[in-house]
Amino acid sequence: MREEAPARWWATTGFRITLLHLALTLAGTALLAGIGFFTASRFATQQIQAEIERDVGVLLNAGRLGGVTSLALSIEARIAADRSGTQYFLLTGPGAGRIAGNLAEAPLRPGWASMALDAAQAESALLAYGTPLPAGHFLLVGRDLGPVQALEAQLLASAGWVGGAALLLALGGGLVVGRSVVRRAAQMERALAEVEAGRLDTRLLTRPGGDEFDRLARRVNATLDRLQGTMAALRQVTDDIAHDLRTPLTRLRGRLESLAEATPEAEAAVAECDRILEVFAALLRIAQVESGARRAAFAEVNLTQVMETVAELYGSAAAERGQTLATDLAPGVTFRGDRDLLTQMLANLVENAIRHGREGGLVSLALRPGPEITVADDGPGIPAADKPLVFRRFHRLDQARATPGAGLGLALVAAVAELHGLTVTLEDAGGGPMPGLRVRLNAG
Repeated sequence: MREEAPARWWATTGFRITLLHLALTLAGTALLAGIGFFTASRFATQQIQAEIERDVGVLLNAGRLGGVTSLALSIEARIAADRSGTQYFLLTGPGAGRIAGNLAEAPLRPGWASMALDAAQAESALLAYGTPLPAGHFLLVGRDLGPVQALEAQLLASAGWVGGAALLLALGGGLVVGRSVVRRAAQMERALAEVEAGRLDTRLLTRPGGDEFDRLARRVNATLDRLQGTMAALRQVTDDIAHDLRTPLTRLRGRLESLAEATPEAEAAVAECDRILEVFAALLRIAQVESGARRAAFAEVNLTQVMETVAELYGSAAAERGQTLATDLAPGVTFRGDRDLLTQMLANLVENAIRHGREGGLVSLALRPGPEITVADDGPGIPAADKPLVFRRFHRLDQARATPGAGLGLALVAAVAELHGLTVTLEDAGGGPMPGLRVRLNAG
């Protein structure tokens, strides 16, 4: 069984939750900061406008009571009393000449106007209100907006600090939430991987009450309970059928064997009974492997020694067909597994290669660290359309129907390989569409 590669960190649900939490927090902070900035700036500007309107009213009243001279004196008095240095006035005559005030010049337009305080300090703005007076005079009252600008700068700086703090808090909160989601998902993934590997008694952890993960875990556990019960019943039925049929078949074989000397046809019946008993034995082995029960006996196995033993056992079988059994085995390659099952798997592959390989041809057996196992022959090979089917039980190719066998050899190979986490790949040994078959097994 090949394990899936771990997801990249930016593709995990935890990262997406963190990113969403961060974006929403920053958007909310920016919105609140914008509203606060606009409200404070607008309020400060309205306060200055109210001061200007109040001064304009007082000065116009002074002009109505004492004329232009009284108005000019009031302006000079206000300038002298201004300790903040933010009040500006300008009183001009009919020719636009300055009569009083601390502004050298200004646009003489009625109503509100914004202007630079002077050419050297264009960044300092002035808010002013102009009023036409009788006899061509003009009054302009203004306030320096420097305090408002300073307030806005402080608000922006504060917003930066608040935004930074919100960013850190959102990132921390998102990571906590994201890690919690990823941890729960990883726990479920590990448990289901154990179930996939054959440990059907594995269950997902749940908490009393719990959230949607716990509800999902309880539902998955209920499904696993039913699956385990179904598999146990199926294995029991398979065992019962195999044992119940094997016993009478064994008795039948014994009786036929006793008749073999007197009845020549009985020898063929004995051989047929042997073949049927072999099929039942193979089915029982496959069922046992697929149940995962043999995983408990896993230990470090010297694959090099196992493959040398298999090659030695089948050397004579290859020689009977005039074949050469070549080996290319890396020394000291070890693998954790069941030695007997691995030996059976390799024996099935080598026997299959000898049986279906070309007479007088070559059968090769190779081992590389990893491990990577290769068994190849130069026989007719397997068409591409049939390669996915050969691991099915009792499936046999047309050209193999004339040879002994029940179509269970490669099914057992697939079951043992899956139990050990090996990937089985069927390739054309000739580099193109056949001839010959190369079976490659890779770990991981």
